[in-house]
Amino acid sequence: MSRDRHGATGNDRQPRRAAQGAHGKKAKKPLAELLGEQRVAGLRINLQSMALISNIHRASGLIRQHFERTVLDEAGLHWSAFVTLWCLWIYGELETRRLAVETGVAKSTLSSILNMLEDRKLIRRRANEEERRLVIVNLTAAGAELISALFPKFNAEETRIAARLSSKQMTAATDAIRVILATIAELDALDDEAS
Repeated sequence: MSRDRHGATGNDRQPRRAAQGAHGKKAKKPLAELLGEQRVAGLRINLQSMALISNIHRASGLIRQHFERTVLDEAGLHWSAFVTLWCLWIYGELETRRLAVETGVAKSTLSSILNMLEDRKLIRRRANEEERRLVIVNLTAAGAELISALFPKFNAEETRIAARLSSKQMTAATDAIRVILATIAELDALDDEAS
């Protein structure tokens, strides 16, 4: 099978060419985006917001899968387990309700993640002394050692993924996503008040 100068085979050359547009050139639209635009033609649809949100969705899924196949696989972790360790590493200890919010998983899902991490002796749980039914989670020494050794590898992969963006593009993208996250939080708060 022939490879191009970047090591890409015939099957993966197209995505690589599309992604190369990050340095000033416009990247090609993915097929799903083109088909989506065709499907909604004639409807009163904001194509810019549709493209932005659908591309964030696709990117987040691909990022998660990529990390699970590479850096996290080496440590025997899935994405949600890594995020759980990360949150405990940066916050110290968290009550399970707050940890579920920070990791973005349901409490029932978090429970199974914590069971797995506890079995591996990476975290420990204890009852809150003031409110016995509340559970507080923190890292063990082994958990802290794992996440502190793993995160530089994780960040090296983050850097590889973002390498085609300029510093200005990364700042603009980060700022835009922060605005989206804040908007979602505000909309959710308004929906909660209304119900």
